[in-house]
Amino acid sequence: MTINAFMTVLTCLPQSICSWNYSITVSDSDVTASVEFDFWSEQGSIILEPSCYGVKHVWLSGEWSLESGDRVVAAAIKPNPLTRFFEVSYGSQDLVLRTESPFTRSFLVEQDDRVLGTIQPMHPFTRRASIDCSSSIAMPVQIFLFWLTVLMWKRSANNSGGAVGAAGVAGR
Repeated sequence: MTINAFMTVLTCLPQSICSWNYSITVSDSDVTASVEFDFWSEQGSIILEPSCYGVKHVWLSGEWSLESGDRVVAAAIKPNPLTRFFEVSYGSQDLVLRTESPFTRSFLVEQDDRVLGTIQPMHPFTRRASIDCSSSIAMPVQIFLFWLTVLMWKRSANNSGGAVGAAGVAGR
């Protein structure tokens, strides 16, 4: 597995001990962002100063979009509801976001069978995470990929009766 040498590293911290919302900082800069989930739906927002993006979900489908105003910045499709796998497109690029292994919470960002980055918890018992992606992927799209990853973590915690969520809370 080779990863592009020009990487952007983002540090993702839960906003509180029981929250799935995150604050994100970019290493070696003053850039900050936040990821927020709507309480009752699989939608939310991404704030990357000075821009605000909406994450929209088509109800009862596996389709999400990252929108800025009336413009779709990126679109994600989850072709199979039983897998942790997304096809993501933005501009002329097509990416794949998939779990690294069925036994971990780490996700890989791939393009044409090349690994362009990883999104993973800092250790097994925390929701703190890092995004290490090629700088060829636009920053809002990197954060959208993280948003989709957290959605999978959140679903897993909800479906396991809180067992994974409890582990994540313990290591905030």
